[in-house]
Amino acid sequence: MEERNKKIPLLFMSDVIYGFRTIFPIPLAQAGSYDFDLIQKAAQETAKESYLSGLHVLFSPMLDLVRDPRWGRVMESPGEDVYTAKEFAKHAVQGYQGDNLQLIDKYRVGACIKHFAGYGAPEAGREYNTVDMSNQRLFNEYLAPYQAAVEANCLLVMTAFNVLNGVPSTGNRWLNRDILRKRFGFNGVLVSDYAAIEELQVHGYAKDQADSAKKALEAGVDFDMMTSVYANSLEKLAEENKEILQLLDEAVWRILDLKNKLGLFEDPYRGLEEENTGEILTEESKEIAVKLVEKSCVLLKNEDTLPLKKHQKIAVIGPYGKSRLTIGFWASVSGKPQDSIPLKDGLEQHFSKEQLLFAKGFNLFDSYEPFGPLKAGIEQLNGTIEDEETLFQEALETAEKSDVILLTIGEQFLESGEGASKTNLRLPEKQKRLIKALAALGKPIVGILYTGRPLVLTEIEPYFSSLLLVWYPGTMGGIGIANLLAGKAAPSARLSMTFPRSEGQIPIYYAHASTGRPLETSTHSTRFVSKYIDESNEPLFAFGAGKTYGKVEASWQEIQDQEDKLQLVYEVINHSAKPIETVIHIYVKDKTASIVQPVRRLIASQVVSIHADEKKSINYTLSKEALMFYNNQGEKIWESGEFTFSLSTVDSEDDRTIQL
Repeated sequence: MEERNKKIPLLFMSDVIYGFRTIFPIPLAQAGSYDFDLIQKAAQETAKESYLSGLHVLFSPMLDLVRDPRWGRVMESPGEDVYTAKEFAKHAVQGYQGDNLQLIDKYRVGACIKHFAGYGAPEAGREYNTVDMSNQRLFNEYLAPYQAAVEANCLLVMTAFNVLNGVPSTGNRWLNRDILRKRFGFNGVLVSDYAAIEELQVHGYAKDQADSAKKALEAGVDFDMMTSVYANSLEKLAEENKEILQLLDEAVWRILDLKNKLGLFEDPYRGLEEENTGEILTEESKEIAVKLVEKSCVLLKNEDTLPLKKHQKIAVIGPYGKSRLTIGFWASVSGKPQDSIPLKDGLEQHFSKEQLLFAKGFNLFDSYEPFGPLKAGIEQLNGTIEDEETLFQEALETAEKSDVILLTIGEQFLESGEGASKTNLRLPEKQKRLIKALAALGKPIVGILYTGRPLVLTEIEPYFSSLLLVWYPGTMGGIGIANLLAGKAAPSARLSMTFPRSEGQIPIYYAHASTGRPLETSTHSTRFVSKYIDESNEPLFAFGAGKTYGKVEASWQEIQDQEDKLQLVYEVINHSAKPIETVIHIYVKDKTASIVQPVRRLIASQVVSIHADEKKSINYTLSKEALMFYNNQGEKIWESGEFTFSLSTVDSEDDRTIQL
């Protein structure tokens, strides 16, 4: 840069999805906390650490709605629900960028949302596969999180790899110009995903590099990531075509404007001051990470086994008991597994070393060969691969000496993330064998599940007294999980994505439309209704599932119609002898509409703190816009009618129907 006449600063961008050095729980976990203010704080810490390392833009948040757990990248998403993804989008963007959009503040970075659009709905859950959906589904569901991020003033948008309704997203003029720029009002930089412009030829949409460059630029793509297609083609195309020249000028201007908003013309070395080096992985960022772990873990099952009793002898079985490899796939870009606190260290803050017994149980990895040049580092972190039968017997012997078993199970981190689509979502046979053998000992088993996606747990769920889903918890996972197990903190998260009973149910999600012959209420014979003949319609764990240490109920007091808004009044009761923080969900069902509506959909959430044995009255103002929907022409409309509002805690459900 210093050697060039115009001295235009360079732009440094990276895939920093859920933490730079302080790694937070994966987004699929964070979203289930419904503590969007805390999610924003985590994003702000991520921005700060990224800024201090010289980054200007983060390729985050990922806002693809996901309903197929076979797809590996569900871990990066806020999940299956539109409302949840929209709130996540707004708060993540705000956390990264701050309030000053004309000149991004110190310790903040540009947010590049991705992947526009529909990338999270690939056919068969296979990575990079085709997406085909109706306009009403696209507008009502899949586009909504991106629009929320644009309204929050994200500075960049990334195109998707996939074909959407027959046209590759990176060459889709209607999608990028008509919808993103004109309808949503986005005026920032549109960047292609990695080599996506070059891949227009592979899709069969462009005949050569020049054609790829022309179609991408005409579609509104400003920035060619990781190929030289634009560099090789645009100069000649612009010389031959004035319209291309004008589009090129517009793209260049948007990129220069971005650099200006980031303050790079004044300080091209933004964030790289030597005195900043001590401000990464701070006590404050660790504290936020611990809190987010506590609020992101989902208690799927509890037969009075958790929290653990103070004087129990505890067998910690499974490789995740001591492993630091708990940060997940994408965190390896900037995070260091060496920083992670293993579960062992967290438990030792609550229980004596004499109470804690450890056994590896099984190898997390069958081989280190897939890691290539990283093989030595992973082996150093994880230890040598041992004889499975020896580990199995050691686990049983250790468990025999205990009062309660903590069994850590799940995926190793290469099994989720980009390029990790799977057809089999069940635990490996060696894990299932160990679960069954431990259950035969007759001791209570607490399952601690590490994963980047919903798994099929139908075979093994009955063997557990309690089941705690911890996802990939990040740097401070061991501390936060141990706090939950010991009762220092109580779980409050709710599932952001459905766990199926079997792979044959996929895609499975809660906000589906009713068929004409629903299983529960149809008047037809039991054969000729909407069902499987070999499986239940119901998931194993539905969206919104999650328990806590106690019992909280909520009931409607009043719903007031106030022109363009509703005033919702409800009462929450804590039936427990301890204070509780609980997540309240409010769902709606539009009984009759010109476009068939979901059987129910989430329209609001609140995190409520309530003292022991307390009753609390809550007021919530809801805009009627939350009840509107898009028709098949992409028009957002309001229709009067009968609406049922469902007030949901993990322990109760209360419905009230009103005419609006």
